[in-house]
Amino acid sequence: MSKKWNVAAEPEEKYIKELMKQPNVPILITKLLAQRGVKSLHQARDYFRPTLEKLHDPFLMKDMDVAVARLTLAIEKGERILFFGDYDVDGTTSVALFMHFFRGVYDNVDFYVPDKYTEGYGVSVRGVEYAAKTNCQLIISLDCGIMSHEAIDNAIHRNIDFIVCDHHQLGDTIPKATAVLNPQRPDCDYPFKGLSGCGVGFKFLQGFCQKHGIDPTPLWQHLDLVTLGTACDVVPMVEENRVLAHQGISYLKKSTKPGIIALLQVLKKDQATVQLNDLAYSIGPVINAAGRIAHAQIAAELLATEDPKEANELANELNRLNQLRRNYDQKITEEALEIASSEENKSGLVLYKEDWHKGVLGIVASKVAEKIGKPTVCLTLSRGEVTGSGRAIGKFDLHDVLNSCSDLLSQFGGHTSAAGLSLKEENLSAFSDKFDEEVQKKLNGKEFVSELNIDLEVELTDITLSTASIIDKMKPFGHENPMPLFVAKGVKSTEVPRILKERHLKMKLIQNDGDQAIDAIAFNQADQLEIITSGSFDIAFRLEINEFRGSKILQLNIKEIRSSVD
Repeated sequence: MSKKWNVAAEPEEKYIKELMKQPNVPILITKLLAQRGVKSLHQARDYFRPTLEKLHDPFLMKDMDVAVARLTLAIEKGERILFFGDYDVDGTTSVALFMHFFRGVYDNVDFYVPDKYTEGYGVSVRGVEYAAKTNCQLIISLDCGIMSHEAIDNAIHRNIDFIVCDHHQLGDTIPKATAVLNPQRPDCDYPFKGLSGCGVGFKFLQGFCQKHGIDPTPLWQHLDLVTLGTACDVVPMVEENRVLAHQGISYLKKSTKPGIIALLQVLKKDQATVQLNDLAYSIGPVINAAGRIAHAQIAAELLATEDPKEANELANELNRLNQLRRNYDQKITEEALEIASSEENKSGLVLYKEDWHKGVLGIVASKVAEKIGKPTVCLTLSRGEVTGSGRAIGKFDLHDVLNSCSDLLSQFGGHTSAAGLSLKEENLSAFSDKFDEEVQKKLNGKEFVSELNIDLEVELTDITLSTASIIDKMKPFGHENPMPLFVAKGVKSTEVPRILKERHLKMKLIQNDGDQAIDAIAFNQADQLEIITSGSFDIAFRLEINEFRGSKILQLNIKEIRSSVD
């Protein structure tokens, strides 16, 4: 697989000039903003101040009026309501959001999270049966339901009404629910299509408050859960999601929810300084470990509880499950890469071993896809059915490929680059061949290229501590709005780099003799030492600020290194 560094096109000069009207703003910052669609001083102020006033009217979402009316009727009639959440972070935070909110509004509620292995993805018939047994008259699905036609029909047959809150891509038809809240609906005019499942649920609660003149301040207190669900799901960190994440991280830092406090303590994270990246890369995997290894009910109970003792017990159990998950992950990834190496002639990989643990296959598929550079599906045998997850790289549309293979699948669903699927064992060989065939069709003879998308080429002398401080104020970053990545060409190390823990490189860099040297670190790139000591080289890097004994020091965090002759 070839490797390509793509430097984004320079924004139009007129936008740079407009943004330069704000005094003391480096031109590098104006270029970054213009590349992100910020083209006026007014838009710049909104970008740096993503306040709650920027949230859209929830009633712009299709079926919001119907959903709020049905929820209102349930409360007026004293009906029991079941919140049915998916088993990942987005789903469990959604359940916790509704449980916390309704504690102060209405107490005849319950929640249900399916078992990933015995019930599968989406709303399950078993969940509907639970609702019937507990005399629920209304089910609200959270982060799932858009493809759950059978289960929803089953609920309706049992005289249980259904409201779907989802954000996943639709199938050919919309479920026959009382209301379906999903910005992805083709008939929905909601201005922002990229909400997480927890985000859609939040808009539902916002609409409920707005309709009944309820002070939304108590709802804002639960933005800690919304930002956790948003940060850990594959949704764009732009527009309304930036507002929810920016405000939510502030609420999370001062959250009094026992579950959040206990989880941060177990992970040795300082609540006052926790960042969005901590949610996605440290906290999210621990929450997901419950559904992957045991049952997501544990995670939902942790996030929803108001009992500190229970929270501590559940947080420690989640941490134990996550360690188990990491062990499975390492072993299965090694085995999957070995199988993949024997199928070099294929464009799309379907990797199968009947004793793999289903719970880590999404992680494994992601690692293999990234390493090999091909769309990858990892499958195992679970309760007589072949099931697993697929991941794609770059802009490749995995969901579209699976749709072309749907005649061989029992079920599938997910996003453009990530999906879950199941099929009959006798269809495995045919699916493997067809998956490869459909990937080849989409590639149309082109080679997979691993791409590193870079914002700007810069001179190291243009990089200052002030620049890094302004970039820090551009948070939150995330999917489709990543932390800025720069390239500097022809740099040199002023000394032989120090090797840290046999894997990392620490050095000082300049471009021209006489320049002020800048600290730099390259994690897991000790194998690049020869390039660095051979002369000049190019680097792709991000800016960060190190604080030591009260002093702030600029540092380049190098993501990739290549020879300047490339």
